[in-house]
Amino acid sequence: MSDHVNGRPGAGRMIRRIFLGEAGLRAGWALGIFLVAAAAIVTLTGYLVRIGISHLDQPFGKLMIKVMHGAAHAPVGFVLINEGPLLLAYAGALAVMVLIERKSLTAFGLGGIRRWQRLGVGFFWGFTALSLLIFLLWSTGHLIFLAHPVRPGAVVRSGVFWLIGCGVIALAEENLFRGYVLFRLKTGIGFWPAAVLLALLFGLAHGGNAGETHLGEIFAGLYGLVICISIAYTRSLWWAIGFHAAWDWAESYFYGTSDSGMISQGRLLATAPRGNIYWSGGPTGPEGSVFAFVALAFAALVMVITLRNAPIEARAQDDKPG
Repeated sequence: MSDHVNGRPGAGRMIRRIFLGEAGLRAGWALGIFLVAAAAIVTLTGYLVRIGISHLDQPFGKLMIKVMHGAAHAPVGFVLINEGPLLLAYAGALAVMVLIERKSLTAFGLGGIRRWQRLGVGFFWGFTALSLLIFLLWSTGHLIFLAHPVRPGAVVRSGVFWLIGCGVIALAEENLFRGYVLFRLKTGIGFWPAAVLLALLFGLAHGGNAGETHLGEIFAGLYGLVICISIAYTRSLWWAIGFHAAWDWAESYFYGTSDSGMISQGRLLATAPRGNIYWSGGPTGPEGSVFAFVALAFAALVMVITLRNAPIEARAQDDKPG
């Protein structure tokens, strides 16, 4: 039977127009389904984690509360408990969407033949940018290194565990704020408007961290926008994931600074801010310092210089599911 009645589109065709565009499911509906699925999964996993901790390890649960209020140093487990459900929620929601849209799991920034190379290069520049920030703070007298007992075996194990923890942070946050949502939203409003919107949300999301300041929130939001330069050039999240993981690892473990008000257990070095809070970062850590914007500008320059000349053929190849 025809969908047309008296020359007008039938109900079935109108419904298809509402939900489907030339490229398949419209961006608004796709994002709505994705967000509902992600919210349901993160709520369920978070609930199960809290129940498990309260029944199996109450002292650890009490420690988590202290860490959240900035009253204790954070173990790697704190990071995994906070970021793990987010990563699971993203993976689950992404699986739902690729089934609906008939895409590959690697279609939204995780594919490409250069993924490991980009991950490694991004990690190098993330560590370098954070090291530049530490140097600026130390050389101007706004950061001091503290005496800190080091047990070689324990500190190496801690470094590995924190590398895993920071990797989980980077995977969760880069995918949530620069993965499916960015790639899908850009089809509706364009890449950079989508990047600006998600950067604002990323900055606001840091407002709940213990010890976070408004300057730290501004830095987080601006970071969320600047890191999109790498995605615009490569159409991939891997450079950004490597950069993010290295920045957090160098900050939390290697140099032992505060990270959004959180100080890690088992850090390699130990530091403390000194002087004016706007220059030193105070309890927020280096990200709360005005010098952080210098390091971010350096990172932006690195991305433009090193990524803008990638061969067009290579970029097109990297757009294919890996």
